[in-house]
Order: sequence, then structure tokens, then C-alpha cells
Amino acid sequence: MRTTGKSTLLQLQIKLHKRVILSVALMAVLTTFCSVFQIPNPNMILVTGLVTCSALFGFGGGIVSAIIALVYSLYFFSIDHSFVEFTDLNLQKIYVVVFGIVVNMVLVCSLKHAELRAFREIKELTTMLHQENQQLQSLSFSDALTGVQNRMALRRDYDTFNGREVTVIMIDLDRFKIINDTLGHKEGDRILKETGAMLAKTFGRDQCYRYGGDEFIIIMAEIPESRCRELVAEMMTGRPEIKTRDGEVYAEYSVGYAHERIAGDRSLRDLFADADKNMYENKRSKKSRKE
Repeated sequence: MRTTGKSTLLQLQIKLHKRVILSVALMAVLTTFCSVFQIPNPNMILVTGLVTCSALFGFGGGIVSAIIALVYSLYFFSIDHSFVEFTDLNLQKIYVVVFGIVVNMVLVCSLKHAELRAFREIKELTTMLHQENQQLQSLSFSDALTGVQNRMALRRDYDTFNGREVTVIMIDLDRFKIINDTLGHKEGDRILKETGAMLAKTFGRDQCYRYGGDEFIIIMAEIPESRCRELVAEMMTGRPEIKTRDGEVYAEYSVGYAHERIAGDRSLRDLFADADKNMYENKRSKKSRKE
């Protein structure tokens, strides 16, 4: 942060120096022109240069140009170029130059300052709009209830897995319909929300997607399937509790895995189908054991 601040300050100083140099160069050209061609009344030329530098370079250019215009006028209109003695007529011309400088600094430089302020405000508004667009885009790819990513995000990320070793984990909340029917949708929403938080904590939010009502997909690239199984086991230690009429029990999940390199005829959708099939086999085997 401190380095960036110093860099920005240095850039501003360089920009100011450039403006001053350009203003000096322009006014030097004009005063040389007036001197070489012995312009009898260079006021208009000097004031024109002053206005031009102020309009182009702001206060920095305006102040430098004002000083040069005033000094040259004092030199040009003074008796024997003494800078301090003037005839009544030439003193009036000096007043004209001073008046032009004052009007320029009050009007032209103020307008330039207002223009720069307007540009800064537009830039700030543009930055805010960009940030809000990013936030909206982030929200469009996020599931509002669970906080993990949604199917739009899955479609967005689909091609990023091509050519990579991928493990797909399909997770389904068991007996979710019964939970909704017996305990209410509010309780069902709470369990889904806690499930999303559990998955994001274990696998990382960027790897987790809500695939359906109570189905979630985790996609992990370049990670062995054995490590994914270990993570699922760790995840199960943080399962949300369900308050039933008979007491509190932990939510249960059916899990299916599929692991392969996404290449050729094998697509991510094929892995989804395999993981889904394995998940339902896991669900059926648990039912059969209970029966």
C-alpha cells in the first residue's frame, strides 16, 4: 500500500512537471514571437497563451503562464526595461495584463478544476458500477439459500475441466421430502443451508455446486479419488442436526464417486451420470441394510 502510494505521488509529480514545462515552452514561443516581430501591444497574445495553458494544463500551467506573462509585460512596457518605471499609457497596459490574469485564474482555471472534478466523479461512479456489476454477477452464480455455486456457475466452469483428471462427488440428502413434510420447509431450508456451509468448509466454495433441490455436486481436479473420499469422511463429522419428535439425529447423505480424465469421448456429463448412478446404489444399499 505504501509503495503504491509513493508510485502514484511520483506519477502526479511527473505529470505536473510535464505540464509546467509545456506551459513554459508555449509562453516562451509567444514572448519570442512578440519580441522578434516587435509587437507593439502583446497583451492579447500573452493572455491568449495564458488562457490556452490554463485550459490545457489546469492551475499548474495557468500559474506558470501568468508569471511569465506578467514578467514579460513588466519588461516590455517599462521604461528602459527597468521593470519598475512606466509611462501612464503603458501602466494601463500592465493593468490590462493583470486584469486578464485575474479573470483567467478565476474563470478558466475554475472551469478546468470543475471539469477535472467531474471526470473524477465519473471515474468513481464507473468504478462503483463495475463493482456492483461484479457483485451481481457473483450473485447470479451463487445459490441464495446454501451459499455454494449454482447450475449457472457449473455451466460457466464446464469447459475448464477438459483434459484434466477429475473426481466428481454426488451428494444427496436422505429422506429430505420426509423432513419437509414432517418438520416443515423452514427446517428443511436450515438443513440445506448448513449442508452448503459444511461442503464449502470441507471442499472450498469454488468446488461445490447445488445441482438440484437436495443434491450437491463437488468437482475436484487433479486430486486422487482416495483423497476425496477422505474429505467426505471429514465432512460427515460436521453434519447438521435434525430435531425430530423423538430427539435429535444427524442428517444423513448418500454419496457417489466418479473419477476419470476428461478427454475424447468422455465428458464431464458422463462422470455426472456415473457419480449419480453410484450415489443411488449407495442409497439403495443403505435402505436394504435397514430393512
